[in-house]
Amino acid sequence: MPRFDLPSKQPDGSPNFVEVADPDDLTAETLFAIHRAVKITSGAGGDTSYSPREMEDDSVNAFLSFAITGWSFPSPIPSQVNVAAADVVIGRAMKAKDWSSLRRQVKPLMDELEGISNEDPKALPAS
Repeated sequence: MPRFDLPSKQPDGSPNFVEVADPDDLTAETLFAIHRAVKITSGAGGDTSYSPREMEDDSVNAFLSFAITGWSFPSPIPSQVNVAAADVVIGRAMKAKDWSSLRRQVKPLMDELEGISNEDPKALPAS
């Protein structure tokens, strides 16, 4: 289970942290939620507006809503708060620098779920 230290400190001086599920334990449901979190819609007049950064944030928060298994903050983790969206729970618990750090740290896990790798793809065996 990956654990990510964050810039802010707990009262005892140790860093705040977030623990996330191992990518091998996450289901396709997680990917579907990430994909569903980002939509671009057009208005009746055909006008379309969106914020690329907000779309990225929504994807990360959708992932974190499924992936976070524990953290050092005094509030419950997003999956334990059924009445609030993950971005609200995370946004109220973390300082901006913590969230930015976490976003950078979980990006490789999100890429792994999507099948994005820095390695060269291996050829399939000939049949």
